[in-house]
Amino acid sequence: MPRAEKARSGDRAARAPEKAGSPARADLQPPVGAVAVDAPRVWPDAVPGLGAAARFDVRVDVTTDALAKRWQAWATQAAATPFQGIRWLQAWYASIGRALGDPLLVAVFDRRKGGLAALLPLIRRSGSLRTIEFADDGVSDNNAPVLGPASPTDAATARLFFSALRRALPVADVIRFTKMPVAVESRINPLTLLPGAQKSSLNSNIVAIEGRWDDYLASLKGSLRRQMDRNWRALATHAGVEFRRIRESKEAATILTALERQQSARLKSGALPYRLDESEFAEFYRSVTVGGVADGSVVLTGLMCGAEVVATLLGVARGASFIMLRSSIGAEKWQRCSPGRLLIVRTMQALHEAGYRYFDLSIGEYDYKRRLGAQGRPLFDLSVALSLRGLPVAAYDRAKHWSRQHSLVHSLARRVVRSAGSLKAQSSKTDPA
Repeated sequence: MPRAEKARSGDRAARAPEKAGSPARADLQPPVGAVAVDAPRVWPDAVPGLGAAARFDVRVDVTTDALAKRWQAWATQAAATPFQGIRWLQAWYASIGRALGDPLLVAVFDRRKGGLAALLPLIRRSGSLRTIEFADDGVSDNNAPVLGPASPTDAATARLFFSALRRALPVADVIRFTKMPVAVESRINPLTLLPGAQKSSLNSNIVAIEGRWDDYLASLKGSLRRQMDRNWRALATHAGVEFRRIRESKEAATILTALERQQSARLKSGALPYRLDESEFAEFYRSVTVGGVADGSVVLTGLMCGAEVVATLLGVARGASFIMLRSSIGAEKWQRCSPGRLLIVRTMQALHEAGYRYFDLSIGEYDYKRRLGAQGRPLFDLSVALSLRGLPVAAYDRAKHWSRQHSLVHSLARRVVRSAGSLKAQSSKTDPA
């Protein structure tokens, strides 16, 4: 299932200020009627400007209050994915981000065009290796800047943009931007235009249904349609089974509790790594879900049999797009009906009727996604060393990318890693310590 996949892959389980001398200008202010943003707090260890920011003005805030104000000021002109929505980010910084390090809420303005280029929700991880990355830690399917009307659209301007960004960030060892889409709501993501951007091992899986729902179903293989029909009939033998979209906060909290319990039990029974029940992750999902079902930024659905939760599906939405995040299946007696797949398709149908047209079946390569018509769309990674300590990390990321491009080397590397893991396991069994 979608969220189980991410726990297996490890994606959900892994873990300055306005520049000195940059005067405020009228052409860099938010639109008329927007909420003004207080002057940002200056990082004591910020790298001083080197004069290459003539094109871009970069401001780094360290509070989510500043983020909310900037979002409010530019919301109608900004392009974003659901993972850069204000509710998602505020919940993230208050829970997962709080445990990781220092928030960096970056706003970049284009002096020449006189408007917002991008907002970047970042964090600087605490620890011996100071890493600057997007607000993620494995809970987002993709990461990207919120793109304003003045965002760069060509490689040369993107390099100027990134150069200004680097110089405004606080001292760190490495920048690691992962899972970046090529475009955000039809605007080019300038970070993917940089020379160092490399194709990720992960990709989005999009089902586009721009026509009628019946036409989409007819496009699926007949064997799959017949199988789903059999599954629905088997499910219908249990009296009272129904599909529900949850819109009320109290009920959402109850269904989310069932999802957490079912998903945890399923993964832990298979000895798979699972972190989503750790306190900061649980707090994050509860805040996002309970607050988001009412305004539609979060979609929570379930197959119910009376008070029993047969299956659940959790995702996020923006515009005409929906992205699956987590799913679960209840008691073993239901599994022969494939309720997880039935719920995915039924949720897609309900959302299509409500005007949604693009359905992301989550990162990870699994056969059921292809069978439902998903098309892979590439994501990109960018690693840039900022110090000597960051060089090995950036080099390691590039080496991983290179090995993936050379299948023989990649296969050999995987074999060596598996062999090393097997030897380690054998050693641990015989070591009396």
